[in-house]
Amino acid sequence: MGWIIATIILTIIITAMSFALMNLIKKNETLEDFIAKQSEAINTCGQRLKQIDTKGIFYADDEIGWFFKEVKKIQEALNEFTLK
Repeated sequence: MGWIIATIILTIIITAMSFALMNLIKKNETLEDFIAKQSEAINTCGQRLKQIDTKGIFYADDEIGWFFKEVKKIQEALNEFTLK
């Protein structure tokens, strides 16, 4: 009789843990998708910055150069958060 109660309790525990695990897996997949999209957006911004200043015109200009250098610093900081 005792083993029947133990089996029922273990079944309930395993079922609850299975639902919890499925929930965590779904949340993990959602976060992975979010991170992949963010990484793609960061890479696209980096490529666009390189496209804009292929000849180095903005970088060399005194007034725009300062701003462009700051934007490049921000992009370099963001590059640390991309998927590799």
